[in-house]
Amino acid sequence: MSRKKVRHEEEGSTERWLVSYADFITLLFAFFTTLYAISTVDAQKMGKMVTSMRASFDSAVFSSGSNTLTISQGPGGASTSSREILESVSSANGINTSEITFKGLGGKDFSSTKKQVLSGEKALGRLKRNVESLLGSDVLKGIVRIHVEQRGLVISLGETGVFDSGSDQIKPAGRELLDTLATSLVSLGNYIRVEGHTDNVPIHNGRFPSNWELSTARATMVVSYLITKFGLWPESLSAAGYAEYRPAASNDTEEGKARNRRVDIIVLNPAAAAVEPR
Repeated sequence: MSRKKVRHEEEGSTERWLVSYADFITLLFAFFTTLYAISTVDAQKMGKMVTSMRASFDSAVFSSGSNTLTISQGPGGASTSSREILESVSSANGINTSEITFKGLGGKDFSSTKKQVLSGEKALGRLKRNVESLLGSDVLKGIVRIHVEQRGLVISLGETGVFDSGSDQIKPAGRELLDTLATSLVSLGNYIRVEGHTDNVPIHNGRFPSNWELSTARATMVVSYLITKFGLWPESLSAAGYAEYRPAASNDTEEGKARNRRVDIIVLNPAAAAVEPR
């Protein structure tokens, strides 16, 4: 009886390899799934992640008595200077990082050098292409329109992408759009004008008695956002409201009205900036 029992146990043990085989197949599946996930990168989500990191770096605190901001990567980790972080943004815009000044919200200099401004159609054209690649689908959908003209690079943000109708409060989607756009603005020394525009439909509510107040409030809100979140130089920014009196298209059609409800962010050419109030 004992011999038959031993023989039965030995025969049963020959199928145990299936357990190891199943584990091996599961691990292979997980491995190739991970490889596929790594190889499929959403460019827009990656851009938002980079923007968020840069915004966090820009809002860090400078140590007293030092002109260099260092960001620690944890105990025992390496540190990264603000100039190294800014190089990736500046190189895409054709800016020499050795001539960049770091400033805080009060316009305080953290070095003796100054930012180099972009001048001329060629330099602004490079910036245009960089912004287009960053915003991607928003440009394709017509939410953002970009062109170079005599006064500089004009980045038009449609109302639907940034504000609700009749409101000056920036929507979450609008903040994401501005966050992505700001990566191309933080490294510039150019003067930047933000202009609010509306269509010719009169507005009259408890907050805005006319389109003048609405357009000006929207421009001011964008300026405030760029200063408080990204530390853009307040002295290099200006806000203006034009109501319905600077249309980009005819107000005779709904499509034209939609184009006119916009906020323009203009990176000014030095020649245009020269006539700005000092």
